Amino acid sequence: MLQSVRPGAMPTHLQATDARPATLGDPRARRLHLAVLALGLLWLLFWYRDTFLAMVGIWDRSDTFAHGFVIAPISAWLVWRRRHFIDHVPIAPSLLGICAGLVAGAAWLLGELASVDAVSQFAFVGMLVGFVWAVMGSAVVRTYAFPIGFLFFMVPFGEFLFPTMMQWTADFIIWAVRASGVPVYAEGFLLVIPSGRWQVVEGCSGVRYLMASIVVGSLYAYLNYRSTQKRLLFVAASIVLPVFANWLRAYGIVMLGHLTDNRLAAGADHLIYGWVFFGIIILALFWIGSRWQEDEEDAPAMPVGSARSSGARTGGLGWLAVAVVAVGLWVPVLGHLERQGEQGPVRFAALEGQGAWQRTEAGELPPWSPSYSGMRDTFRSTWRAGSVPVGVYIGYYRDQGPGRELINSENRVLISKDPVWRMTAAGPVRVQLGDQAQAWRTLEMASEHARMVVWYAYWIGGRWTTSDHLAKVYLALSRLRGEGDDSAVVMLHAPQGQGGHAATIAALEDFAREMGGPLQAMLDRTANP
Repeated sequence: MLQSVRPGAMPTHLQATDARPATLGDPRARRLHLAVLALGLLWLLFWYRDTFLAMVGIWDRSDTFAHGFVIAPISAWLVWRRRHFIDHVPIAPSLLGICAGLVAGAAWLLGELASVDAVSQFAFVGMLVGFVWAVMGSAVVRTYAFPIGFLFFMVPFGEFLFPTMMQWTADFIIWAVRASGVPVYAEGFLLVIPSGRWQVVEGCSGVRYLMASIVVGSLYAYLNYRSTQKRLLFVAASIVLPVFANWLRAYGIVMLGHLTDNRLAAGADHLIYGWVFFGIIILALFWIGSRWQEDEEDAPAMPVGSARSSGARTGGLGWLAVAVVAVGLWVPVLGHLERQGEQGPVRFAALEGQGAWQRTEAGELPPWSPSYSGMRDTFRSTWRAGSVPVGVYIGYYRDQGPGRELINSENRVLISKDPVWRMTAAGPVRVQLGDQAQAWRTLEMASEHARMVVWYAYWIGGRWTTSDHLAKVYLALSRLRGEGDDSAVVMLHAPQGQGGHAATIAALEDFAREMGGPLQAMLDRTANP
């Protein structure tokens, strides 16, 4: 059905989302909006500089996310190459954009309270997008949706995929090598074949290739297709293909080393082979995708009633103030909550012996330390009630922030490249901690001279969990209530001696049952002296 539109008026569908009359033909009004947008974005970068600089720091130290440096320039180029589109869309402050900024700001606050950098960083980019939406309006955001959305690739996200993709890669290598007639002995991520040993580490997971492929594939799809269906199909192929390609790459490197008696692909050169192989796969993907390439999208048609209007300038400063408040109020809110939860230095309460368990010398345990950092203090002690000693390790966190939070991608019981220990098994375990049954996790590891079992869990303000996500929720709730952020990683570990694995597990079970109550009481008194 056709609808008559009064000359100089906005279409009804734009009036529903934008707060002020639109400007279409007035160059001065457009320049004002663009100037306000530029100044506002610079202010946001300064106001949330800690979050932005944390992203830059990750780009700088991680090859997996180094593409973050080029995302904003590419986004700006994508807007510039279609800069003439702006002459055909109305510009007006948008109430929906202000609401989006408020939601993103609230998400940033929760991310900071829970010390989840990825949430804070996604929310920061969301505030940038919300500000653009609030100042320029819904029509502009629709017109430049991809260049604006492309900014989310700045966020270094995906490290949680490392363990899963490492396991997938290891499983495929084992299956493929055995299918090739070569025997394989596997222990965790360590693979032993007749010609030598191979270990699946983070660089073998394929996350680096996956991130690069998604970014490049999304850009290629946007530039070469107009159909949403074709774009989505190409992006899906850019996700699936690198995973399978990485499996083949890893298998090929192992077999190349095996067939050449480790003269090839056994050192740093296998990384070169990997990138060459990945480049061939991506070029093949682009070559296949070019067969369905479509013409470039035309500029949007000039709306009915394109008379000049300066109405968007009136009240513009008021809407700018509202947009600034929507995205800027969260920094002082965070500061207030942090001041409420501030506490002094950590002073561990005493851990009292229970039953037959008494302190003993630390030298009875194999030398080992978990790969945790940023804690305010650590507690270590060794206990014995029989033939197997049990060690207690507590990494205690308070006033957490970037680089000094309990849960992040670098804090682990055992890193994949540990020079002494290697993981042999991992999984959940049910621990009778005093009179309470708790879900913990177990990790078994081995070195050249010893084997050891580690049970571990997070303690967040009196609650136990092994879930990173649930721990972050507990942490955010505690800080929202002004109770601080006291948290700890608690580990019980015991060596495997002459009694074998069964004796080790029996010692851990007995220690948890007898000493679980005193251990929890110690943590509670440490948090609330």
